[in-house]
Amino acid sequence: QLDLGDDVVLVIHDWGSALGFDWANRHRDRVAGIAFMEAIVRPIASWSDWPEAARGIFQGFRSDAGEQMVIEKNVFVEAVLPGSVLRPMTEDEMNEYRRPFVEPEHRRPTLTWPRQIPIEGEPADVTEIVGAYAEWLEQADVPKLFVNADPGAILTGPQRDWVRTWPNLTEVTVPGSHFIQEDSPHEIGQALSDWLP
Repeated sequence: QLDLGDDVVLVIHDWGSALGFDWANRHRDRVAGIAFMEAIVRPIASWSDWPEAARGIFQGFRSDAGEQMVIEKNVFVEAVLPGSVLRPMTEDEMNEYRRPFVEPEHRRPTLTWPRQIPIEGEPADVTEIVGAYAEWLEQADVPKLFVNADPGAILTGPQRDWVRTWPNLTEVTVPGSHFIQEDSPHEIGQALSDWLP
């Protein structure tokens, strides 16, 4: 267990956003700020609200073929990751991303997470957790930094528009698809430095 103190500033992305937003919702009095990018901000009502370019592969992860796709073929690292970065990834960079997942069973978290994204009410427990923090975020006065990705991948369209209604929100736009730290690391760092409460 971490001793985080009472002035926690969360910097969150992707699955980390769901974990971070949930932690913040459960420890409201300890949160000094939340910076987020390409985040899961509320349950996704329908597959039609999930990015069309990623819909098929994410539906595949949730199917019986998911084990073969991820555990055997390492599709998340070999295809989803480089396909979610605007610039070409170097072989050295890809080798670093591959390193933790050399053994097939070590890839299981990259299968479990896509299966946990709250889409069309499933899985129910995650949908409930995400719905609870979404209700809090839309009225919480805690300082928030939205690092908007242009063009973005999962935090786009109606979800992006909804986030822009949150109170005490600062927005900065940087170039990027989903793994925006790979495309705009310095811009993100500068935005955080300028915003930190």
